[in-house]
Amino acid sequence: MPDRKPKTPLADQHMFLSPQLDNGEELEDGSDLDLIASTYRSVLDESAFDDMISGWERKLTTSDVGTSQTKVSRRLFGQLVTFRDMLDNLGVPASSDPLKVAVSEVPGPAAVISPNGRVATINIAGERAFGVRQGGQIDRALIAASSRDDYDALLRASSGHSNAAHAILTILPAAKDYGESLLAEAYLLRAAGQNRAHIALRSLEIAWAPRAGDRLQQAFGLTQAECDVAQLFFQFRNLETIAEKRRVSLLTIRTQIKTIMAKMEAPSNIELMRLLAMVASREQVGLTGGAPIWHDPLSRESIVQTSGGRKIAWTWMGDRHGVPVVMSRGMTMTYLLPAECEARLKEAGICLYLPSRPGYGNSTIDASLDFMEDNIVALREFLDRIVGRPCLGVGQADGVLPLVAEAAANPARFHGLIAVGYAGGFDIPGLQRLPKIQRVMLQLAGSAPWVAELMAKSGHRMMRQHGLDWYLERAFRSNPINQVTLRNPDWTALIRNACEHALKQGHVTFVRELQLTHYPIDAALRDLAIPLLYLAPLDDPGIDLDACRRLEKLNPKIAIEPVSDAAELILYQRGELVLDRIIALARQKK
Repeated sequence: MPDRKPKTPLADQHMFLSPQLDNGEELEDGSDLDLIASTYRSVLDESAFDDMISGWERKLTTSDVGTSQTKVSRRLFGQLVTFRDMLDNLGVPASSDPLKVAVSEVPGPAAVISPNGRVATINIAGERAFGVRQGGQIDRALIAASSRDDYDALLRASSGHSNAAHAILTILPAAKDYGESLLAEAYLLRAAGQNRAHIALRSLEIAWAPRAGDRLQQAFGLTQAECDVAQLFFQFRNLETIAEKRRVSLLTIRTQIKTIMAKMEAPSNIELMRLLAMVASREQVGLTGGAPIWHDPLSRESIVQTSGGRKIAWTWMGDRHGVPVVMSRGMTMTYLLPAECEARLKEAGICLYLPSRPGYGNSTIDASLDFMEDNIVALREFLDRIVGRPCLGVGQADGVLPLVAEAAANPARFHGLIAVGYAGGFDIPGLQRLPKIQRVMLQLAGSAPWVAELMAKSGHRMMRQHGLDWYLERAFRSNPINQVTLRNPDWTALIRNACEHALKQGHVTFVRELQLTHYPIDAALRDLAIPLLYLAPLDDPGIDLDACRRLEKLNPKIAIEPVSDAAELILYQRGELVLDRIIALARQKK
């Protein structure tokens, strides 16, 4: 356990606990007024967030050199407090993300998938009907044989290899309460900046609301049994299936259907279906598709609950009983490795454990602990209760910092470590090389965490409103290789899931991650008694090879491997290479 240090005020819990106020004469240069104006405009103007970042960049540049805290005027502080109170009262904004709109504007099952069938977004009804979660893979068996040619034509069209743009597909639902089949429209949906189209799948069937039966009784005098039969007729359109469901004879069902038709004055089965559809649709007016809560797309997640009540969520890939490797993920947008990695891990006999760090997904934060202590306590609990033996540790971005701290404190925990991508603690001066939005947010997390919390809260709201692309464009627009990755909808389907994983519990996790970046890790690196391989993506703006070589001088057990054609999204860009190194080092201790 690292030595206890004075705790940085925890984001959101001790907001504005100890801001550094400027008690001197306030200069009337208008900079504070501009900052206040852009802060308030950000509620309605998505470009105003950039103006806020620029305003804080100027303020950080003009702050007193050598001070650890950024000072603000009392006027600015008061306006920021008012703005935060306003955010708390605004509620959750309606999303303008075209992918989310596609699944929310219909009450029935709906999903948007990438060209390879990966779910980019889905509604609650879609999770049940399609039997898959966001980030998971659509099972081709869900598409009826009669519709697969049309489905394949849409997949080809999404990559520009066909002219198909729309189809009506027959879906075989995973949940039988949707009937034996349902009809769905399928069409191409293009997101800004992406090189291929997504495919929207939206049910054309009208769900049978519980109140529909009440309407039938009130309007047509049907009995409860007749309402039940009418519902089954609406869902299955097959008398033999209804008889089987009701466990009665086919003759009984035919008699009941005739009685229903007489009461509803429907001269034919088609007219009966039309009337039932009319009743069902009236119960759906104004309804939308509910957004699901984030869940592990592999449906393998387990929860470790400690005696103190905290939860540590984890999942796995590869061979469940294989050689253990633990991956600690950072803020870079990765929750799972690409699907093709699963087969390689299984073939290599490796179980890749993927615990969710505190505040991510379904893992809870212990607010009484400093951000590093919180990570280490959760890591130790997971290693003791789930892994139970020395293993290889893999840390992505700042996710490696808790692994290094624990390995230095307890050398028998790991037989080796791999660091993947830029970690702030490895090269804190490297923060100055980052793009403006990351650089300013990280500086604020160190010198004015209460401002970083406010900016994160505002940014979280804007991302919910304007969609993931709003954030990704700002976070990665300065790096061409990342832009190429983000133009691929198969990758962004996974990135969307990773963002939901990071933000499930709100923006506080993001702020604590920014604070973790400033953690001084040199002492732990110097004390490492096990090998550490640092995979350094050369196109990551935070990476400087001279700074990386400093680590090799700090400890001869640290080795640097420069990785070309890779940046912050290295696990998508060079996933095979990363997997090669994981397999090779894990096998050394097999």
